[in-house]
Amino acid sequence: MRPGGRAGSGPARDHVRYVGSGSSSSIAMRAETRRAGPGNFPPRRERGVRGGERPAGGAEKRAVSAARSTSRHRTGSRASAAKALAILVTSLALILGGLAAAAPAPSRALGQAQGFNPAGSLPEVAKRINQLIYPTLGYPAIRERGSDLVIEWDWRKSVAGSPRPELSQVDDPADWEVWLTTSVAANVQNYSSAEPGTAEDPPASWYRYEGPSYGTYTNPVHRVVNKRRLAVKEVSRGPSKRWPEVFGQAGFEVDHITVEIPLSVPLDLYDLHVRCVAPDADPAFRVEDAQPHAVQVIEEFGEDIRIVQITDTHVYGPEIRNGLNLDYNSFELREPRPGTPGRIDLSFVGYPGFPMDLDKDGKANEGAIYLQEELQAINLIDPDFVVFTGDSVFAQKNFSTYPKDTWLWGDVNGELGSEYRFEYTWWYDELLALNVPVFCVPGNHDSYCWDGHALARDDGQEIWQDLFGPLYYSWEYGDAAFLALNSMDWDKADADGPDPFNPEGVNPIVWGIATGLYPEMAKDYDDRNGFLVDLTNIFLPIKVIFPHKWHGQLRGGGDPWAWQPWPWGHDPGGDGFTGQLAWVEAELARAEAEGKELKGAFIHHDPLRPAGSPPEAYDNANQFGLLPMPAGQGEGSQALLCLLRKHEVDFVASGHTHNDAINRVNWAPYGDSTGQLVSINTCGAEPPVDGKSLLLDKTSEDYAGFRLITASGGELTGWGFPGASGDPDDKWSIPGWSGLQVGAGAVNDYTKYRANRPVLQWMEQDGSANPAYPRPPIVNGEGTFNKALPLDGTGPHSDVTCKVKNTLNQPGAVLSLLGCRIEFPMKRLSGGKYYGVQNGSIMEQYDTDSGLRMVTVKADIPGGATVPVRVYVAGTDKVKPVVDEALIDGGAVVTTDLEVSLSLRAHDDGAGLMDFRVSNSRDFAGAEWMPCRDGKAINMPWSLAQGAPGKRRVFVQFRDAAMPGNVVTVRLDITYAP
Repeated sequence: MRPGGRAGSGPARDHVRYVGSGSSSSIAMRAETRRAGPGNFPPRRERGVRGGERPAGGAEKRAVSAARSTSRHRTGSRASAAKALAILVTSLALILGGLAAAAPAPSRALGQAQGFNPAGSLPEVAKRINQLIYPTLGYPAIRERGSDLVIEWDWRKSVAGSPRPELSQVDDPADWEVWLTTSVAANVQNYSSAEPGTAEDPPASWYRYEGPSYGTYTNPVHRVVNKRRLAVKEVSRGPSKRWPEVFGQAGFEVDHITVEIPLSVPLDLYDLHVRCVAPDADPAFRVEDAQPHAVQVIEEFGEDIRIVQITDTHVYGPEIRNGLNLDYNSFELREPRPGTPGRIDLSFVGYPGFPMDLDKDGKANEGAIYLQEELQAINLIDPDFVVFTGDSVFAQKNFSTYPKDTWLWGDVNGELGSEYRFEYTWWYDELLALNVPVFCVPGNHDSYCWDGHALARDDGQEIWQDLFGPLYYSWEYGDAAFLALNSMDWDKADADGPDPFNPEGVNPIVWGIATGLYPEMAKDYDDRNGFLVDLTNIFLPIKVIFPHKWHGQLRGGGDPWAWQPWPWGHDPGGDGFTGQLAWVEAELARAEAEGKELKGAFIHHDPLRPAGSPPEAYDNANQFGLLPMPAGQGEGSQALLCLLRKHEVDFVASGHTHNDAINRVNWAPYGDSTGQLVSINTCGAEPPVDGKSLLLDKTSEDYAGFRLITASGGELTGWGFPGASGDPDDKWSIPGWSGLQVGAGAVNDYTKYRANRPVLQWMEQDGSANPAYPRPPIVNGEGTFNKALPLDGTGPHSDVTCKVKNTLNQPGAVLSLLGCRIEFPMKRLSGGKYYGVQNGSIMEQYDTDSGLRMVTVKADIPGGATVPVRVYVAGTDKVKPVVDEALIDGGAVVTTDLEVSLSLRAHDDGAGLMDFRVSNSRDFAGAEWMPCRDGKAINMPWSLAQGAPGKRRVFVQFRDAAMPGNVVTVRLDITYAP
């Protein structure tokens, strides 16, 4: 938002595909990665009507602001009396001293695609994206079982002209090995036990991708890892289809590796591993790369879609402070990132050092606790996917890195690096706690470029490309199409902070006043994450590096700022766009031509707020109502809205302002149908309250949370929580904690974050020995498994209960959550016993590589209810399943083609149907078990055995979920007569 303030068996010998149904996510674990080089649905809504618009934006020349003080950079944010006074004094100082430069009139600049810097800003060892550039954590792939996935592989790692093998050396499918391993939500990463160290005193190698857990959940539900090999079908070379930044750029051809998702793979979230084993290639090219949380495997795309939007996490931002209002780390809700070296703990005077066990639970350096608890609730909700809409980090404190002067973080081409490396990789590790795929969109804090500073050089957008993927891109989910947009589409000079301030010619009295208020103006930032007591800064602990531009812009020949007042004029599409706007136009036209029923866009800056006026998130800012700031007047917002309306996009979701808002604009007159574009702005995930300071008892109408967006049958059906006000527009986000009041006029103080639990409670959380941070103790197992976690670490168990509590029950506002997902790694039974579920239904069962029986459960949790979900031994079953249908080509007796279709269906009244397999031989050699459901029709292509004309036989087996499973075998006959 505002500145300042992610045992495999080989492929079956027989060719198999089938169509099933369902959706998925997972709790999973990252296997060791070897790298080359370093609510139910709200009521359906009518579609609306179509309107017009036009934005505005030429980029201004940067104006240097000497007042680097800022707390919460959003228009209209409130500040304490002390800060307002400070701003007044500083404003006076600026006027007297002539420190602020006037900005020239806006100029219209031709838009260009965001350049893809081939060098990047991260050291080689710290990059997460190397050869495997799609799919990634941040830009994952969601695929049905039996479908194809096209992987993009960049030999040159974005450096044009660097060596790569000839395509003829690596184009044989046998030249590649590709496999999936289950992703673990607990973010337990593998590292060599031969490397001594602890979280408080880590060796340097632990800061690598294969390092230890950086926070999240110390007690995951399970650590079960399954491995599935993917068959490589084809390898080709050509332009990237996933990275718009490299479209058309010479030298950026990538390899496209087409693989098939096995029918046998469980519904889950997976890490993707790719290895080149080509014997004809130079050994230097026989490398391996991987991406965590990169592939979500589902049964089929359904008509109902559930999306969680989370935004503005600011893992090291200054909004949360302690009781003395001194701690940029935060008090109870954020501890230092795990793995940071120890320092003297000064928290007893309200000025903490490292390590800090702020909640006194015996575990120091736990990281962004507030984010971890929100992700915990999101995992249980189990949306189809999550979209993060920007401001992952804060990255404006000062320069030099932390941990400081390490071989990994401290040096880039001889220059000190900025805080980006510390915060970005911290946030990356926190995201690994998600069980579901997450698409990431950059925000303003993610996008600054510190090129112009004398002490450090780092480019946030380059680091984004090194960690998550392209700055803007598209993806599909069945009949829906989505865009991720980059609204920080500024030149580097605009995204940069001011040049080092030079006080020459400044009135020394004025300069003394300014530096007395803001000592950071007068010193080199040698330790941006240190907390050294500074009495001149005790009441105003503002350590902020000020950027030039932090409001929105989309380049590409769109409207300049204030190009035309509302209502905005004619359709500018005929003018011809370039850059990102041209890409948006082409992607929306393609989606429309393909008949996509639902279209949505995700962006950091809201392009439609306030409705009826040019959007304020693209205008300049007026800090505290006192200090004009040249933050924006960016181009392209109205052109974007025109394109969204012309192509009848259903919604655009944004963040940035840390509060909730819903606005609408008709598709007409640009679109051809009656309908509306709904603009959805979502509150920040970082708690906005400051806490009780020495000056004021600070409270806030805002709150921290996330949003659930729902669609059904190609129509947007809901986007919010009615809140205590019973808002008919359902504009409110879901609060991240129980006890928070949501609605017009609702006010929360910081103690509600301290004293309560996540809004959706299901995992074990320790009680606290610190009365100042009383996380409620666990009572009668509420909110936790009745077995110690991880279940596969303390078990296996044959009877497990998880109580799930949904606190979304406020006066006039109840939100029931349907289809919450929990995975139970259970003990393998014998004698025909099988598992059943109380207060839920079994989505899928399968046997893991480690010999456990995984039982995946779906449960509905009404608002205000606590539901005990139990998996237990339900009985004994020694009866075979019943085959209801088994036909070749619909029951044909003769075929002229060896390629046929199978129609299969079975049920089991005891343990329930679990899986099936098909083969052309009676011994089922090479055939894999594939999941199936009771009574669910299976329609799949099949290849009959090769050979002379004559009789052909196909063998089919169905197995139930008893242990061992009861198996029924059927034989199907047909005559091949070409």
